[in-house]
Amino acid sequence: MSAGPGGNLAAQVYAPLHTTPRVERWGWTWPRWNDARLPFAGLLTLYGVLGFTFFGFNRSPWQMATIVVTGSLLDMALGWLLKREKVVPLSAYISCCSLALLLNYSHSSWLLFLPVWLAIGSKYVLTFQGRHVFNPSMFAVATSLLLTRELITAAPAYQWANGEVALSAFIVMAALVLFFFRVGRGWLVVSFLGFYALQTAARAYVMRHHLPPEVLFLGTLGAPSFFIFVFYMLTDPATSPGTRRGQVLLALAVTVVDAVLHFKESVYTFFYAALTVATLRFLFLHARAAWQRGVFEHLKGLLSPAWLKRAAVVGGLGAVMVVGYSVAAAPGARTAPLAFKLERLDAASVGLGSTMGRTLDELDPRLAHVSKWLVAVGDAVATGDYDGDGKLDLFLSHPLATPEHHAGLYRNLGDFRFERVAVPALERFATRYKEEGLAGGGTFVDWDGDGDADLAVAVAFGPVRLLRNTLRETGVAGFEDVTVAAGVADHAVSLGLTFLDYDRDGHLDLLVLNAMTTHLPDYAPPVPLNLFRLPDAEHPGDRRMFRFMHDGWHDADNGGLKALYRGRGDGTFQKQDAAALGLGDTRWSLAVSTVDMNRDGWTDLYVANDFGPDDVYLNEAGRRFRRVAGRLFGEIGKDTYKGMNASVADFDRNGWLDVYVSNVHHSLQAEGSLLWMLGPGKEPFVPTFRDEATFRGALNERRFGWGAAAGDLDNDGWPDLVQANGMVDDRLDGKEWRIPDGQRKDYWYVNHKLMQSGPEMHTYADKWGDIRGRTIYPNEARRAYLNLGDAKPGHFVDVARELGVEEPENSRGVLLADLDGDGDLDTLITNQHAPVSVYRNTLRDGATPAAHFVGLSLVGNGTGTHRSAVGTRVVVSYDEGGRRVEQVREVGLMGGFSASADPRLHFGLGRHAGPVTAQVHWYGGGVQQVTLEPDRYHELRQPADASALRGSAQP
Repeated sequence: MSAGPGGNLAAQVYAPLHTTPRVERWGWTWPRWNDARLPFAGLLTLYGVLGFTFFGFNRSPWQMATIVVTGSLLDMALGWLLKREKVVPLSAYISCCSLALLLNYSHSSWLLFLPVWLAIGSKYVLTFQGRHVFNPSMFAVATSLLLTRELITAAPAYQWANGEVALSAFIVMAALVLFFFRVGRGWLVVSFLGFYALQTAARAYVMRHHLPPEVLFLGTLGAPSFFIFVFYMLTDPATSPGTRRGQVLLALAVTVVDAVLHFKESVYTFFYAALTVATLRFLFLHARAAWQRGVFEHLKGLLSPAWLKRAAVVGGLGAVMVVGYSVAAAPGARTAPLAFKLERLDAASVGLGSTMGRTLDELDPRLAHVSKWLVAVGDAVATGDYDGDGKLDLFLSHPLATPEHHAGLYRNLGDFRFERVAVPALERFATRYKEEGLAGGGTFVDWDGDGDADLAVAVAFGPVRLLRNTLRETGVAGFEDVTVAAGVADHAVSLGLTFLDYDRDGHLDLLVLNAMTTHLPDYAPPVPLNLFRLPDAEHPGDRRMFRFMHDGWHDADNGGLKALYRGRGDGTFQKQDAAALGLGDTRWSLAVSTVDMNRDGWTDLYVANDFGPDDVYLNEAGRRFRRVAGRLFGEIGKDTYKGMNASVADFDRNGWLDVYVSNVHHSLQAEGSLLWMLGPGKEPFVPTFRDEATFRGALNERRFGWGAAAGDLDNDGWPDLVQANGMVDDRLDGKEWRIPDGQRKDYWYVNHKLMQSGPEMHTYADKWGDIRGRTIYPNEARRAYLNLGDAKPGHFVDVARELGVEEPENSRGVLLADLDGDGDLDTLITNQHAPVSVYRNTLRDGATPAAHFVGLSLVGNGTGTHRSAVGTRVVVSYDEGGRRVEQVREVGLMGGFSASADPRLHFGLGRHAGPVTAQVHWYGGGVQQVTLEPDRYHELRQPADASALRGSAQP
């Protein structure tokens, strides 16, 4: 925009007190050695190196390099094209370093180019009298947060050394020593820090009943991102006032706007405040120039040919970028209407109703302010045929319901009707939850190998429970508690357990995941953690009883140690040294899938962890497990730090079982689900893991993801996904805590400052903000990701609304199982604050179904392979349209977070109506090939003599 009368106005407002001349060399303009920006650039580079090597940034060095190189090249190209200038892009380098440090990306690297374009493009388009008005990195950060629907968010401050104050001090001292006094912005920084401290004190007083004042102060004024904003963004000499009066007024304006934004409970206030003030200043300068010169003359200069050229070039680049990303990221779409629905059935009418209770009020009174967070999980479902009648029965846990509904067994009567079955052994411990713990999940499995389905229950704040089925002994299905006799009575805080035969001795072993630490660590001896009854204080200031929250938000390692019990084969177990077997990580483990990831015939483990990276353990021939992790963020074991779920299926039908991991994707953590696509690796033992959730359409963006399940909903031969979403709402809070409708009540606003404090704060529950009356991403719509199959193998499109499962809730576990035995997968979703949601699949309601299936139940011989056949791999093959089709399934017990799997293997066959060949790789045994007729369930028993496993046979 051209200069005119009053053309020195920009210089008066923006000129730095000290300017550094540049030098011309080899036809390029270079900064001098004493340019204040050089140490600035060096510091930002150093922060990036430290972040990628020590602090656990959820960005990779290649992402930062992409941002910096792309931005620098773009600045040089635009400078030459639009101004015929050859300038070394030091300013662009600094701006892009800031973007790499301050922004957080979901796992699509294509998103990196948007803030780069915003930062560099704003320098050439949003100008006044030839000078840019907006700090480029501030403009790009703020507008990216506003425009990208949470695909890009601000980088969590907890990833800067987990909120360590020392890093903030380092940032401040480096700024003061190296360049702060040279740019002449002392009044701006001092006045802003003073104004902001006063504002923070006022907010701390207003919020004193919701959050400890010291947490608010440390989380606000101690966060590294705050000081980067103050010292490296707000003080930009090119876009900040050079006069004392102007600096003080700018500091006051940003502080006031920031305070107003806090009334809206924004968590990105200073970025938005700076953008707002800069926008008002931009408009004011142009308005004043128009007043002085006349509106027509100003517009004529404003829309000069040079500016229009800049706008066209920058806008054209943006259009190409947006179109390219849209094409690349588009997962595809279905062209044909769905041939089925998931029909919602009332839980009470089918016999699965429950009533909400007052469990939250019964936790230790000192935890009342955070009880809703602490008991935000545990609604789980398991399925199995416990009475041997051929129909799948259900086990449900619901810790926030009335005590009689905390855990229950439901017999399948057929036609989608269930009846509650009295199980004294189950109800005895389930109603004594204050002393013996809350049921948090379960699984049916014949762990003692006698031919009937037993029940194992995961428990929080007590020992897990093994309930032995008496059907084979007495002829009547029933359960007796054999926990102590079986040798598994250790105190647990578990939301998930599973069985596997890790050493291939033919006996099932028990793996118990512990989410939180099982014992309070500061006592001698350590005290078992029970949130219903914490230890009393033994002296003034004793806070040891509160030290059980996670000690990090991206690398927490103070969770519970996994417990592995080796089966003896007689119904008892021997506890193993988990650490010696390679399972010594103490993460916040929520879900586990047992699957042979490297196809070597030994069961491996994928463990999904909250507040830290997931664990992939490859089984080294039963001797121990090897944890596999990449070197950089985005590789396996270096993931997005909020793993909730692990579901296994061969989504692209390449013969390798892939892993889908639910995750959180919201403000403060644009992380999203992971979809690890597996294939052969450079060495046979370690396969390749490629996260392709974004471009395969399974990111689950703008959702708080929990459990998920994989299964072929439409029987087309391609596995689909159903995803549960939503955290907690306020429906169980007392009336005295209710916040009027229409007012924002997001707990993240309160707890955001806790996230920015160090572990000395957030590891202690008494320092957490009050959640009563507030919500965390509540009642979110579920997703049903339908595999596009032949049109785009292993890619997904969300059809939840079309199917009828979009209904919003605070959901947890997802079960996909053929509950009515008609050949299609029905859906049951557990809900934290409501009864279960039950959906009947209508796919095969017609007389001549368009999509065929085959089902298979496996029974091991009890010697080489356990009767449950856990770990057995089945490959079903057939010809379809002149090509060979192969589908792979593996027998496992867990279907995802808070849900077990259908014990039968279900294969959709699409239009193929003929027999199929099933190659059964018995776990620990031989290979058996059989022919299966379609549209029915089969049972296949492993021959007692392994030498009989030859040729073909009919089950």
